[in-house]
Amino acid sequence: MISDSNHKIAGLPAVKIVKVLPEISERQLFAHRQCYLGISLENPAFEGESLFALMQWATERFDRCLVIVGDYLCRYNQLIFSKCSQEEAAEAANKLGDLFLQKNAELFRRFPADKVRLTRWEQHLQTPQFASSLAVLNKLFASNPEFRGAIETDALGFIKRQKKHNRTFSSDTAYALKLSCQYLLEEIAVFSALSEQGWEVEVYPGPELEVLAQIENGIYMDIPDGLKKRINVELKISGSIHK
Repeated sequence: MISDSNHKIAGLPAVKIVKVLPEISERQLFAHRQCYLGISLENPAFEGESLFALMQWATERFDRCLVIVGDYLCRYNQLIFSKCSQEEAAEAANKLGDLFLQKNAELFRRFPADKVRLTRWEQHLQTPQFASSLAVLNKLFASNPEFRGAIETDALGFIKRQKKHNRTFSSDTAYALKLSCQYLLEEIAVFSALSEQGWEVEVYPGPELEVLAQIENGIYMDIPDGLKKRINVELKISGSIHK
C-alpha cells in the first residue's frame, strides 16, 4: 500500500505498512494528523534502532504521536507467571516501565516535545471514556457468546505461545485464561477511550488482535463508540538491527 520509509538510507531498519483495518486509502489514513503507539515491554521491536525507526516513521507522517508505555497492563502477566499479590504484580509491572523509560530516555529526547507525548498505562485508566468503554465491553463479554469466544480465542493464543516457550505458570490454565481475558478487555477499553479522545489511529509493529479485526469489520454492533472510529495500522520492521 505504502512504500518503505527511507530508513535504509539512514542505516536504520526499514518500516512499512502491511495492512490497515478497516481498509482505507493512503489519503484517508494520512488525513488523520495524529497517531498513537502502544509499547509492549516484552516485544523486541521496542528496543534500540527498531524503536527509533518506529518513532521516526510515525513522526515523519503524523503531526503528533502519543506513546503509551504498557507497563501497568503487565500486572496481569505478573499474576499469570508469578505467585504474587495484586499489589506486588502492579509494583513489578510499573518497575518494568521505569526501566524502559530510563533505558530509552535519550532516544525519546531526540524527538520534539511538541510532536511526541510520552505516557504510561495507568494514566489512561483514569478517564471517564475508559470507565464507560470497559463497562460496555464487560457487559458484551457476559452476554454475547460470539464476542466472548473471540476474546477467549485471542487469550488462548497468548497462553499457547507462552507454553511453547516453556514459561512456567503460577496456576492452572483456567486462571491464566481469566487473567488474559481481563488483560484484553482492559486493553481494548483503553483503545476505545483513546479514539474518543481523538487518537483514532494506532500504529503497531505486529498483527491486530483477531477480536479487534472482527470489530473493525463491523461484526459486533453493541460496542463502545470509540471502537467504531478506530483505525489500526500494522507495521513491519525489516533489516538488521544493531543493539
